[in-house]
Amino acid sequence: DRDANLPIAARRIAWGKSINAGQTCIAPDYVLTHESVKDSLMEHLQAEFVAQYGSQPVQSSFYPDIIHQRAFDRLHGYLDEAQVQWGGEADREKCRLGPTILDEVKPDDPIMQNEIFGPILPVLTFRELDEAIAMVNKGEKPLALYYFGGSDGASKVLARTSSGGACINDTIMHIANHNLPFGGVGSSGIGKYHGYESFRAFTHERSVVYTPTWIDLPFRYAPFRYFSVIKKML
Repeated sequence: DRDANLPIAARRIAWGKSINAGQTCIAPDYVLTHESVKDSLMEHLQAEFVAQYGSQPVQSSFYPDIIHQRAFDRLHGYLDEAQVQWGGEADREKCRLGPTILDEVKPDDPIMQNEIFGPILPVLTFRELDEAIAMVNKGEKPLALYYFGGSDGASKVLARTSSGGACINDTIMHIANHNLPFGGVGSSGIGKYHGYESFRAFTHERSVVYTPTWIDLPFRYAPFRYFSVIKKML
């Protein structure tokens, strides 16, 4: 949002997007930024990727590979259909694709139709927060939602969107706290686990009814001659 701490937001977005080269289910898939801070945010993002992995990330020993060439080819194909604002360094033989920022991305572009699951970060803009909320709600419910900005905007976003989990002014960290249940909603998953929720999720709670035999009320049995009386009582 326009009141976000941009250097910290960029650092945490870049970190969350580049963990395992973006091949995590809760990596930031894309960025929605207020148009007034877009240019500054993109500059900070570039600086953070360089600070964390150097000017040639694919050469960094801290930067991981894409899992296989089929995944590499799928990801690299997105770059042919978009405007690369920064990055795009690639080595197909080693299955390495550096952090990449895409500009001038539209919601209906191919890269926005599926989970990216890679180090490519499309950047879209909005003018009013309601517009950003509507864009999020138009798609499937995400596994994670990240908001950067003040408490008023955060409260509005949380109240008017649905997601499996969320972080305010951070990414990824909601999965690190074992006291918080982790899981999706709608298309992003069913159920939750971690900590006590893992015990509940993976433990079968057996239901048992004990019925006495000293009384056996006849209304439950056919031909249900007392049904009209029971109905009146209910």
